[in-house]
This record gives sequence, structure tokens and C-alpha cells, in this order.
Amino acid sequence: MKRVVLTGNGLSVALNSDFSLKSITERFFNRLDESHREFIKHHMKENYSQLDFEEAIASIEQVFDSLAHYNNFLIGEKGKNFLDAYKLKNNEFEHHLTAIQTVIHQYTSSILDLIINNVRQKDISDKLQPFVDWLIDTIDTSDKIDLFTLNFDLLLETILLTYYSKDKFADFHFRGKKWKAIDNEYQYYFDPDRSKQIHPVNYENNVRLHHLHGSLSSFKDIQSGRLFKITTEALRNSNLYENIFVNGAIPSIVTGGGKSLKVQQNPFHFYYNEFKKSMVIEEHLCDELYIVGYSFRDDHINKAIADRLKIARRKEDPKHIKMVIVDYANNDDCKLEFVARVNKALDIPKRKHLEINDENLLFGGANSIKNLLGNM
Repeated sequence: MKRVVLTGNGLSVALNSDFSLKSITERFFNRLDESHREFIKHHMKENYSQLDFEEAIASIEQVFDSLAHYNNFLIGEKGKNFLDAYKLKNNEFEHHLTAIQTVIHQYTSSILDLIINNVRQKDISDKLQPFVDWLIDTIDTSDKIDLFTLNFDLLLETILLTYYSKDKFADFHFRGKKWKAIDNEYQYYFDPDRSKQIHPVNYENNVRLHHLHGSLSSFKDIQSGRLFKITTEALRNSNLYENIFVNGAIPSIVTGGGKSLKVQQNPFHFYYNEFKKSMVIEEHLCDELYIVGYSFRDDHINKAIADRLKIARRKEDPKHIKMVIVDYANNDDCKLEFVARVNKALDIPKRKHLEINDENLLFGGANSIKNLLGNM
């Protein structure tokens, strides 16, 4: 039995309500001076809201990328010729880039340092034990299982490390050199092929963890471009995020909107391809798909799931899939709005539309999934 579990922000919010976009946004805005706030508001739509501004952050990131690209042109020989030809000066772009990057870094830090000390095993046991019971049973009864999370937190790692030894699951990294920034603890380099070659035992159980949008413990070396992670323990024992941007590394996460473009870069490209393989490649198709706390607002994720459902509906040689969706909607209006969004996002034909009373829709939150135990 090949299974896929996809978790979204709803699962993290169930652990800690501060992980909601509302809380993260308020924390971010409280850090900014008025000039930075006005800069962000400029990039928001007409009816701007501090509670949902991912597209504004995406717009700012695009401004930074475009400006950096233009500045790189200007400092080259052809750029200098261009400046001379039009009698232009280029003495302020570096300051603009620094200012915009500060906004982006502050947003990133507001997410990461909020989460970093708020994923603890005790809290997981207190608030999510029924979900954990289901997850462990699901892992243990699967021939192959891929865990995909859209969250930056280390919730799934903490669960896995609590119930399994480190060599019982794969995360596509191998041990590299020591890092002075965290008291000479090891860096673990991202390289799926080499990881499997060096640590084949981690892949024997076919339990694999994927961070679709990156995680708290993942970084990119600014100079070499190398991707790496550190252990959860090393992360918690250091004050890394208090001065992360002066340590020659940046968090390897996807923030803001425009995620479909960002996932073309590694490690996100690899993780998304693995998700897509389980949805569209015949020999890798999953038999069961469990979706917990996902809002269905990421187009690239929706497209892959929609393709898997189309394979299940095709006339010739359909490949059946069991899909269970867990959400937190607590009244009929919210449930109807959520189901309508899912039907549209997954391009489900009207005759096959999901309804709020369908048995594969659970609206009791993550812990309600334990009701499936014994029925799998």
C-alpha cells in the first residue's frame, strides 16, 4: 500500500494558535517602523489586510530580484557603457537592495523565531496525540509512505524522532562539515542521490519526509549556494536566528505568494517533483492520500492532486485512490465555503463534487482522523 500524507498550516495551528497567519503578520508589522510599513502597503491590493498579505511579500521579493538583476547588469562592462551613454549614475541601488532585503529578512525572522521554540513533544502529546496515534499506525502499515509538509515547523520531525530511530526514515541529507555558528555542530548537506548512497538503511523502510516549502532547520550557504540543514537539537540549543544573516547563511524556505515559481529551485523542486511523481507517474502512484489542515490555495499542489483524481476517473485503466481531507471548519457556512474551494481547486466535475457530509471529509480537526484507525 503506497500512501501520501500532506499537512498544511491547519495542523500547526492545532498545536499552537500563534502559528496562524494572523499572528505571524501582527508580529511582523509590530517590528517595522512606519516607513517600512508604508512600503509594504504600497504592494498590497486596494483593500489591503494585515491578515493575508502573502502576495505583497511576493511582490516585494520580485522587486528585489528585478532590482538585483538590473544592478548586476549595471556594474558590468556593458552596464557601465549604458550608464555613460545616457549620463546616468548608479550610486544608490545597493542601498535600495539592502533596505528591501531588510524587509524580507524581518518577515522571514518573524515566522521562524516565533515557531522555533514552540514545537515540543509535551505539547504534541497534549494537543495532537490522536493524530499522532493515527500517523504512527499509518506509517507502520504502509509498504511505502511519503510525508509532505507545507509548514516550516519541525512537527513531523519531532513525531518521527520520538517514535523511531534516526535511521528508520529518510530526509535526503548526509553529514557534512562542522559549523562554527552553532558551536561546531554538524551541517547535513542536501543531496538525495548521495544520501541514499551513504545511508541506504534510512531508505529501507520507505518512510520519507519532504518539506515542500522548507523548514526551520534548512539553510543555504550564501557564498557556495550549498543547501544544508542542522539537527533539531542543535537548532534549539543555539541562538542562530538572533543573528542568522551575519553567519553567511539564509533560511531555505518559501515565503509569500508566487510559490509555483519558487518551487523551481532546489530543494523545493526535488520535493515537489516527488509529490508530483506520486500523483501522476504510473509506477509511483499513491493508493491513498491523506490531507490534513491544507487550505487548497497553492496552485502547483492543487494541480498535482487534480491530476491524480483524473487518473482515478479515466475510462481506460483507472487507478483508484482513497482520498481523505481533514479540516477545521466548525459551522455549515464555513464547511460549504471550504468544500466549494476544494471542488474548484481540484477541478472536480460537477457530477463528482464533494459534499460536506461525504465520509472522506472530516471536519473535526486533525485529531478526528483517529476515527479511521481500524478502517484502513
